[in-house]
Amino acid sequence: VVRLKRYRSEQAKRRASGASMVEFTVVFALILLPALMAVFEFAQLSVAKQNLRYAVFDSVRAAEAATESPDITMLRWHLARALLPSLADRSDGGVAALAAAAALAARPDLLDITYRSTESTRVDAAMPLETWELEVRWCRELFFAPIKYVIPALLQMRSTSWFDEACYARESLPLVAKAYVLRPSAPQESQGL
Repeated sequence: VVRLKRYRSEQAKRRASGASMVEFTVVFALILLPALMAVFEFAQLSVAKQNLRYAVFDSVRAAEAATESPDITMLRWHLARALLPSLADRSDGGVAALAAAAALAARPDLLDITYRSTESTRVDAAMPLETWELEVRWCRELFFAPIKYVIPALLQMRSTSWFDEACYARESLPLVAKAYVLRPSAPQESQGL
């Protein structure tokens, strides 16, 4: 009788440990794995956001160095060139990254650029300056499955921009970066009466 009780208690322990393993697998698959993927996705997005900030900085430097007001085509090219680290795959030697950068620069639905004069300032009486704002929106693709569907669906509810709406429909996330440039303003002609 003692032997039978001992045998049944060992069998019950094995069943309990098997049930714990099944519970852990279900919890890991439904909760911990999507949470881990979300951490990876947000880490990639923060790197992409930093690369976008650098690209905007590089484009602002190019705009500042331009003798006349820079055009959107030049800004697009500088942005795409500076975004190469985000587009590069180490296995192809950069050829595909250059092609992706050229394609990104040519698509206004993936890269929206606004370059406008915001206000005039005077540092001294002899030099009037204009403040120019460069705002860039980049439609960044999401990669991990649960995040790819959930985050755009949630953010789409409060979107007001056509560019953001298009990004969310593409299961992507719009990243925004801004920079400001002080440029000498065009001399204004004085009217003599």
